[in-house]
Amino acid sequence: MDLTISRPVRIFALVALIAALGVVGLLALKPKSDATPPVIVRSATTVASSATTPSAKTSAPKPPAITSAAKPKRATSVPAPTAAKPATAKPKVAALVAPNGLPTVLVRALRQHRIVVVSVFDPQSQTDAISYAEARAGAAAVGAGFVGISVLDSVTAGALTTVLPSGSLLPTPGVLIYRRPDSLVYRIDGFADRDTIAQATVASAAAAPLAGS
Repeated sequence: MDLTISRPVRIFALVALIAALGVVGLLALKPKSDATPPVIVRSATTVASSATTPSAKTSAPKPPAITSAAKPKRATSVPAPTAAKPATAKPKVAALVAPNGLPTVLVRALRQHRIVVVSVFDPQSQTDAISYAEARAGAAAVGAGFVGISVLDSVTAGALTTVLPSGSLLPTPGVLIYRRPDSLVYRIDGFADRDTIAQATVASAAAAPLAGS
């Protein structure tokens, strides 16, 4: 029996051997895969306990932060109202009417002059303004005192009217001539120039007081 192996068979066998060695080498070089974790079978008791036991990693809920209550603001103190200081009493104004009934301004003039010329006028009248100026000039010409009284000054004019004889009214314009201490000695109703008033002033030094004055 002839056991000689033909050449083609030998070549095939050699190729098969080389291929087998290559497969083995590849298998040896392939990295081993991770080992499959073992399957853990838990008992019913273990599963129940794990369900009720919280995980260690789960953090317990934090208690709510305690904030301090806002402090109430202190009420602003309102200063107690202070009692108003009483106003300083002003010095009393001198009375417009003297005890003898004459206007105070006329009484003062009689203290300085024996004869005083009083011009009665309406400040709203142009004619009365001229009469006032003439009466003042006539009094100055003979060195007599002078006082002007407006009929719109109810207090002063009213006092002068009260002391006139027989309850007469003040002349507007007009001139009244007084002699110390408080006697009415001459009266001019209407307009009079400075010369007339100067002559009447001189005559008043010796004239008798008018009736009822």
